[in-house]
Amino acid sequence: MAECYGLTKLALLNTAGYGKCVLPLDKSVSVCAPNNTGKSSVINALQFPLINDMRLTEWDGHSFEETRKFYFATDRSYVLLEARLPGDRAMTIGVAGRGKASGYQYQYFCYEGPLDMSDYMDGKAILPYGKLMERLQQYGRIPQELKASELNALLTGGASPYDHLAMKLIPLNNVSDAPVYKEIFRRMLNLHKLTAQDVKGFMLKVFDRHFSNARIDFLAVWHSAFDRVNRMRAQLLAMEKEADAVKALEHLLDSRAVLKGKLAAYQPRLDEALVQWHDHMDEKHHELSSRREQLSEDKAGLKDKFSFLQNQMLALGGTKTSLGQWLDEYNALYQDFALVDEPTLKANIASLKAEYEELVGLLASAKAQPMSAIERRIKDLRRQLSSNKLQFKNLEYNLYSRLREDLAPGEMAEVSKLLNPDLLALSTAKGGEVEITDDSAFGDFLEAVASAIKGHIMQLPGATVDLSHLHSAQFSASEDKLHLKETIDQQEAELNQLNAQLKVAQDLEAKLAEKSALERQVEEEQAALRAFKRFEEMQALYPERQAQFDTLAEEEAGLREQLEELRAMESRLNDQLMQLKVTEDQFKRQDETLSRVKGQRIDDQLDLISGRTTPYMIDIRLDMDALSESLEHFNRECRELRDHDLGISNTYMHLFKQGISQFDGEPDEETRCMKLINSFHNLPAEREVIARQARAALVDVAGTLSSLRNDLHRLHGEMERFNQGITRHPISNLKGFKIEVVDRPQLVQHIDTILETSRTYESGESFDLLDLNQPTDDKALGEAKDYLIKVGTDAAGLTLDDLFDIRFKVTDRAGNTDSYDKIDSAGSNGTRITIKLLCGMLFIRQLLSEKERGLYRIPLYIDEAADIDPSNQRAIIDTARHFGFVPIFASVKPQISCDVVVPIRTTRDGTVNLVEEKDWIFIDAKAPEPESAMEEA
Repeated sequence: MAECYGLTKLALLNTAGYGKCVLPLDKSVSVCAPNNTGKSSVINALQFPLINDMRLTEWDGHSFEETRKFYFATDRSYVLLEARLPGDRAMTIGVAGRGKASGYQYQYFCYEGPLDMSDYMDGKAILPYGKLMERLQQYGRIPQELKASELNALLTGGASPYDHLAMKLIPLNNVSDAPVYKEIFRRMLNLHKLTAQDVKGFMLKVFDRHFSNARIDFLAVWHSAFDRVNRMRAQLLAMEKEADAVKALEHLLDSRAVLKGKLAAYQPRLDEALVQWHDHMDEKHHELSSRREQLSEDKAGLKDKFSFLQNQMLALGGTKTSLGQWLDEYNALYQDFALVDEPTLKANIASLKAEYEELVGLLASAKAQPMSAIERRIKDLRRQLSSNKLQFKNLEYNLYSRLREDLAPGEMAEVSKLLNPDLLALSTAKGGEVEITDDSAFGDFLEAVASAIKGHIMQLPGATVDLSHLHSAQFSASEDKLHLKETIDQQEAELNQLNAQLKVAQDLEAKLAEKSALERQVEEEQAALRAFKRFEEMQALYPERQAQFDTLAEEEAGLREQLEELRAMESRLNDQLMQLKVTEDQFKRQDETLSRVKGQRIDDQLDLISGRTTPYMIDIRLDMDALSESLEHFNRECRELRDHDLGISNTYMHLFKQGISQFDGEPDEETRCMKLINSFHNLPAEREVIARQARAALVDVAGTLSSLRNDLHRLHGEMERFNQGITRHPISNLKGFKIEVVDRPQLVQHIDTILETSRTYESGESFDLLDLNQPTDDKALGEAKDYLIKVGTDAAGLTLDDLFDIRFKVTDRAGNTDSYDKIDSAGSNGTRITIKLLCGMLFIRQLLSEKERGLYRIPLYIDEAADIDPSNQRAIIDTARHFGFVPIFASVKPQISCDVVVPIRTTRDGTVNLVEEKDWIFIDAKAPEPESAMEEA
């Protein structure tokens, strides 16, 4: 197999119930532990670095706030990934907690180099995130803090400010597919929830760029296409029904043309005969002058009001600005302290003070005695502690107890003076340090030793020893066990205190600096407490001040509105003055022509020029003596022309209300009426136009539907190529696997009916599909229309998703083929898991760059793996490896089909889980009984 890159290790520190957890990600893994021990918590942690868009994550029904607190309760909580990259490069990706003070937020970071767990430890303690960054800098790691979007760009190959890191662990063919990849990857971490509907959704998203993604409101499309046709048909029917009214309109138009010609010929002759009406002009001039004076006075009064309102605005603005500054200060404090309470601030101060006082005590102790004295005391205390621990270990079965069985109490006291107390603590139990091979011989020897001592004097060959100045060895029996344990605990506590004093003495300057830093932190927290008290004081006043501010704002708006009204009034006065000027000019120009026009004349209100006019061919001769009669006759015919205009308007309005409105967009009444009459005289041609429009409308509807039909055709083609690609690879324990696109026959058939019918009518055949409420000549077309309208309305628009379902076609190794509409209805649990895994893996592979498919390992998770038989497990592992995936099995018992078995240990009274690399058990495929061997281990 070609060399692979990608994730190699997952580590958790102080998170999700784990003190420490390290899992391999480059080999198939069996994570085993009792139920509810935290197996899923480890795998779900992958969502933080690999999905990193928390809107796309899932946490088994828990809210994201609860999950964030669960994983990142402190600033010593870490989720870490190690990755192997081309060029023999290693990369570490981390997610670090920010602690309770930040609302359990977390920070992404990464650096080039392998994951070394010792970098995160200070002795047995985990480094907080702030100190970790300093540590990594000291080790030359160059850590880089990242935003979620920046980490996503690095993982998928998108553009980011950190392209120099070259960390493309998820080589997508298109960076825009990252959300689709993340959705599929999340479901592969929760395979038990994957359904056929999910697979269908993934299919549409993976091949999205091949489709038009049309959403068709068929009812709106049909209405839009046939609306004009239906209106034209309705107007044609209305015109046939109102034939008499149309003829009457034509007669009125002809009569008006004759009258307009005659009046147009008379009008200039009458105008020449009219005397000028200068008296009226004089009166009008006086009226206009008075009006001008009044408007000028009104305008001057507006200026005074405007100045008064402006002064009010200035005074109100100063008060409003002062209140606004107070509210800004409150809002700033609200941002800082809205989620904080006084007990929390005081608790922080108390915690810092306690830490400070402890450090001060250590500094005082370190200064009170020299370092050498502390070191000597530590050395003595360690020796005493070692002796006591040895006694405690062998308290019931040791040499001292054995001597007491063979010697009298007095003899025992004398003999013990000669023996090292630690010698007497040696164990005589089976496998202990003292092995007694002959009880009788050993007892005789001890009696001989005891008989050599008389009256505190021991007689030895060539020497006499006075034992009176020595003390007997004081060694505890089993009844003193509790007292000895308390002594050991006290000595250990004292030793820890001395070690702390020694550490302070060895690094006095640093501890003094730490003391100063703690002092500054205490001062800062006290300042924050004072600011919080200021916030509480302002909070009590806030409603009143805000109400005052709102009131001032309303008053200001009212004043502004009044100012605008004054400006508008001033503008109107200026317009009126201008109009007066124009009117005066007009009267001056019309002085000679209008001064003697009589009030009865209406010819100036009539249009005698435009439109259709019949020329008046009779010569006009006016008798000055009969001028009044001529003018009266002229005015009567003017009124008759006006009545004709009114009759034409009313007749046209009647026809309009009856539905003949197609000519209403014409610019003038004359044109509208003439076109209506011409249309009436050409009704057969109008019917043919409507038929052509109906055929074009159906073609438009079919053109809209063809995009959906073409999308379905392209989907069939894409899935055929997709399935051909599957058959070229081994697929677990199955001989064959296909995802079939199954058309929804009724819907697709109705769409095809409309498409076929449109092609038929496009060739020239006629039909009467002009109204949704009318029965159609083509029954199949009408049924298709009604069905598509119903489905489109129910679904809020037709999409590609509505046109098909999917089916899983599975062929087992024996050649038996079954098809399933639902994954969970497939045969065995192994088959269901295999189908879900294949769907997820194959769709992710489809998103990856073709040149890099299989080069980067991607983890996937299989829960309750014990339900899958071992041969199927092995087949799943091989298939996953072939496609560039690494399965992680979770179960109560170990699964020996995997390369590595990782048991989860529980420590600290069952409250903390632990997995270290030394716990990994590598499975030898040739071992006869690896499971039993592992259980013994």
